Amino acid sequence: MRRQFQSLALGCLFCLFSTICPTLKAQTETYPNTINQEKKKQEIDSIIQAYAAINKFNGTALIHYENKNIFEKSYGWQDAEKKISNQNKSVYQIASLTKSFTALVIVKLSEEGKLSFKDPVSKFIPDYPRGNEITIEHLLTHTSGIYEVLRNKEYVSLLHTGKSIAKNKELSFFKNEPLDFEPGTQFSYTNSGYIVLGLIIEKLTGLSYENAVKKIILNPLKMNHTGFNYMALKSTYKTVPYSYISKTRQEKTEVWNSTLTGSAGQIYSTAEDLYNYYIGLRDYKIVSKEVFKKAITPYLSGYGYGWFIDDLYGKKLINHGGNIEGSTSYFAMLPEDDLCIILLNNITSKKLEKAGNTILAALLGQPYTLPQPKKDITLGSDILKKYVGDYALSDNNVIHILDENGQLFIQNNKDPKVRMLAEKEDVFFLQDDDTEITFIFKKGEKDVITIKKGLSSKTAERL
Repeated sequence: MRRQFQSLALGCLFCLFSTICPTLKAQTETYPNTINQEKKKQEIDSIIQAYAAINKFNGTALIHYENKNIFEKSYGWQDAEKKISNQNKSVYQIASLTKSFTALVIVKLSEEGKLSFKDPVSKFIPDYPRGNEITIEHLLTHTSGIYEVLRNKEYVSLLHTGKSIAKNKELSFFKNEPLDFEPGTQFSYTNSGYIVLGLIIEKLTGLSYENAVKKIILNPLKMNHTGFNYMALKSTYKTVPYSYISKTRQEKTEVWNSTLTGSAGQIYSTAEDLYNYYIGLRDYKIVSKEVFKKAITPYLSGYGYGWFIDDLYGKKLINHGGNIEGSTSYFAMLPEDDLCIILLNNITSKKLEKAGNTILAALLGQPYTLPQPKKDITLGSDILKKYVGDYALSDNNVIHILDENGQLFIQNNKDPKVRMLAEKEDVFFLQDDDTEITFIFKKGEKDVITIKKGLSSKTAERL
């Protein structure tokens, strides 16, 4: 350090009487900035490590801020069985982040004069029930009232098959169901509306949905590692999907059928391809600034055209996540600040958006808290007794809650029993597992137990 200072001083002797020394100015501006960036990298890494420690982060993070990528790092297993670590080139399913691509294609077609956001669905699908009342804008903003396809048992049963499903069959899972509400009156997030948008894209472009997205978005932005049929993908960077992963336990899950998830959730990508996506959006490479501004205008519940728009720290945060069994994504941007956060995981995690918002807080100098591992508490024997009993699930299975020497256990039918740990009164968890068990007691009503694991939620009533 002393030698560096001497060198700097000698180099600047001729500047002693000038008001600003260029060399000194560069040194004082750049060096602290370098230190600050290094601190930010360490802070981001600490945040992600905290989520990884509670088994809620297993994937890749890429952070762009102020005209440069300040952070790119991967964590955990791409394939735990083969001991292959996640890499920055790893490929992940992005699930519902797909909706932003579908919406962008629609916005592009509008810019080209091929449709209007106020056009009724019946203009493109003449026999769609109440299609003259449901508009393109209703579909884009989740205000159509269309029945959610994931409520259809046959549809859900086909998700774990490789069976190719025709477009008209896919529509049949929700098309003839009554609307949940009058179009335009409420917000209700639904995959069905985006499946309909995919069909409209095909009708207008004469291309398959996949080829339309390639032509309009992927090829211009050089997103060469982004595609659609994850089940068929052959790549050394393909991540194995897990419903849960820890140091001692890994639960694989099956890839969802892309012909069913379609324009609502079938795309896979890499962090670096999604970075290209961000640059394309930021620099208006696909649609004009004026048109994109309309797309990120919030409607009911703060949803625009394929984006959630939130007010965070006084800034307009444009974001979308995706979550299917075995894959989670989060993409957030503040274009005016040139900030983008890309998080991709090959696990089911409901904490990824929280992780992203924590990173955002760190970058903007806002306070935040880090997640902590769950800790069990001791409940008195009188309290434990109120949980004991048999609870019937809707599928005729029975959940048994047992008290053995002051410890509670849960047992599904005759499966092995597992000890429950109390996080607080009426809320329990399982060791090294993603299951949360909640008891609900209301006077005059049957006692209820809810069991949440990953994306699954089951409710059982006391017998």
